[in-house]
Formats: sequence, structure tokens, C-alpha cells
Amino acid sequence: MRKIAIILGALLVLLSCEKEESSIQLTLSGVNTNLKSTQKHALAEVDINDFRLSIRDVEFKQDESDLDSTEVQFRGPYDVDMMSETDALSQTIGETPVQAGTYKVLRFKLHKSRDRDQSHPMYDRSIFMSGTIDGVPFEFWHDTSENFDVENTEGITVADNMVSVVVRFNIDHLLSSVHNIDLSQAVDGNQNGTIEINPNDADGNKEIAEQLKENIKMAADLIKE
Repeated sequence: MRKIAIILGALLVLLSCEKEESSIQLTLSGVNTNLKSTQKHALAEVDINDFRLSIRDVEFKQDESDLDSTEVQFRGPYDVDMMSETDALSQTIGETPVQAGTYKVLRFKLHKSRDRDQSHPMYDRSIFMSGTIDGVPFEFWHDTSENFDVENTEGITVADNMVSVVVRFNIDHLLSSVHNIDLSQAVDGNQNGTIEINPNDADGNKEIAEQLKENIKMAADLIKE
């Protein structure tokens, strides 16, 4: 009888744990009001028509004390396209089970990969953006591999159901979230017809590349749909 009671107790514990599990559906979304068509920004006319990220190892954290844990909910890698020629895009990564609770931080890693054709804009890159500056084509890319934390200070509560969570990138803030970037200062240093903004610095725009990378990290919000 004692063994049966122990077994029943264990089953009850397992059942209670199962009840605590819920699921999260994760979407990455662009929001773009001004820069989907040519708009005046600082001293330059800027048009952004392509914005992509490559990410992996997505984790949901309940608070700052949970940041050292390594429970990966989405392994990846994932290529996320958040901008078309005319408007912002949304891309659903998938759905994953999580323990019931309140989650305040989503962490993922920006990820560069060579597992694609070398002509692909995301080859060996984790961030890519293109468009025009005063009518001149520009391309910005970065190959950084670093953690990217997106926060919701009030927290998103998950309990006994599927919750849709969105990482929303405000494309209008890519030039102003941390640094006020004047893209009229970006130059086509090698005179090849394209303003290249990247860490390799062929055109002399390395500092702007670093500022754009930091702005992208701060232009994201974690919200519950």
C-alpha cells in the first residue's frame, strides 16, 4: 500500500507540473510608418527597403536573476525578414511549451552563418539593411554574434494556454533609438556607386555601422498580442 501511495503521489506531482505548462507563440515583426517611403531624416532623404536579422538560441527569462540560465526554447538558426519594398513584415518563428509564469526578458543571439550561397545578402552576416540615402543606394551589414535582450518591464503572464508574444522592431527608430544618426555623413569612399556601411570599413563608415547595430538592439519591444 505504501508503494502505491508513493506512486500515486508521484503521478499527482507530474500532473500538477503538466498543468503548469503552457506555450508561447513567438513572432518577430517590423513596424514602419515613415521610412517605408522616402522621408526626410536629419539632413538626408532616407529610404529603407530591406531589413533582415539572423538569430538563434531564443530563451524566455522571468526576471534579471534568471539571465544566467540556459533553457533554450527555440534553437534555430532563423532568418527573419522584416521589410519588403513597400512595408514592414511579420514572421512567426513557432510555438514552444513553457512553464506557467510571468516572463520579462526574451534573449536571443545574433547569428552569422556561411551555410548559404555567398551571393545571399545574409552570408556570414547577422544584420542586413539596404535602401537609398539621397537617392544613392546604401547597404548596411554587421557580422556581430552577441546576446540581444528585449524586455517587458511589466512582464507577460503565461498560464494554461497559448500566448502570442511579439518582438516588435520599430524601423522608424533605427536611426534614433540610442544614437541620432545622420546618414548624410555616410560616404561612398571607394566610389563604386553604393554607400557601404559595415565593420570592414571599405567606405569609411565603420563608426556609423557600430551606431546602427546599437540602435537596432534598442529599437525592439517585447509585447503580448
